[in-house]
Amino acid sequence: MYKATGGIVATWVAGWMLVAPVSASPGVVTLQVDNDGMVSSDDDNYTSGVELLWTQSTPPQHWTQRIAGGLPSGWLDQVDALSYHLSYRMYTPVEVERRDLIEDDRPYAGLLLGGLTLYGRQPLHGTWQREEALQFDIGVVGPLTSADSVQREVHRFTNSQRPRGWSHQLGNEAILNAAYRRHWWHGQSLGSLEMQHGPGLSASLGNLLVQAGAGYGLRLGQGLDNSMGWPSLGVEQGGYRQVSMSPGSGWHVLAALQGRYVAHNLLLDGNTVRNSHSVDRREWVGDAVLGLSLTWEQWEVSLAHVWRSKEFEEQEGSTVHGALSLSYRL
Repeated sequence: MYKATGGIVATWVAGWMLVAPVSASPGVVTLQVDNDGMVSSDDDNYTSGVELLWTQSTPPQHWTQRIAGGLPSGWLDQVDALSYHLSYRMYTPVEVERRDLIEDDRPYAGLLLGGLTLYGRQPLHGTWQREEALQFDIGVVGPLTSADSVQREVHRFTNSQRPRGWSHQLGNEAILNAAYRRHWWHGQSLGSLEMQHGPGLSASLGNLLVQAGAGYGLRLGQGLDNSMGWPSLGVEQGGYRQVSMSPGSGWHVLAALQGRYVAHNLLLDGNTVRNSHSVDRREWVGDAVLGLSLTWEQWEVSLAHVWRSKEFEEQEGSTVHGALSLSYRL
């Protein structure tokens, strides 16, 4: 058990060592923790996750500009920021203490991902601006993630019910996925406050997730131009992440609604090239996000709450979970 858990730690350390040399230059380090226990007493569906990000602004001669130049016209004309990320997530059914296969509940799954995201911002007519994000992920799902050992140790430490059904988890499978999102923001002043609101589109393609979505978001506060997007909760958000673009103090609240058509979700449909547990996935899924972000000097803290509609037919109810992120500017 401890050897397996150590393998996860070693993976994270190795990944961070790859990022560390470039993080010596000005940038932002972010640690984000997602957990359903922040807003619910249940331990099911998307149960927990942790993500480490390093973000920096990109000059005109940066290598990412060549990627932007190779995209179709109108897609990410210029890269303004780049993020590297490492994430680790766990998914479980409701009754984690059962040893038998729970056929009408989602599969157990551990997910380890690493990748990068390119961000762009483009002024439009009047007070409109466009934000874009292009994200690439590689990783693995299955026993290689040691999610069973990690969850057992966490539950032992917190004196929670012991998870016993990890023998039915999804098998090992390499992950390759890409995601794109675009949001249009209309800015206006409300006395001493700033407000931005507008529609957004997102899409993902790969063996982990194939989906397309649309939504509408609103940000209200001060110093809104210092950030882009909103906190992401899970891979399903199609690249939505909050990024601090420049130093400064401020705060804002965020509210957003999004609907998605999901054509494939490996975490529900099961492994691609082997037999595994699966459930009857729903094609239409909705999300509601409510969040708060505070920025001062080198620090930024964000707290977000997500409500998600049922993702598969046998699911007992909707899912709620929260995310807490802490950022520091180097």
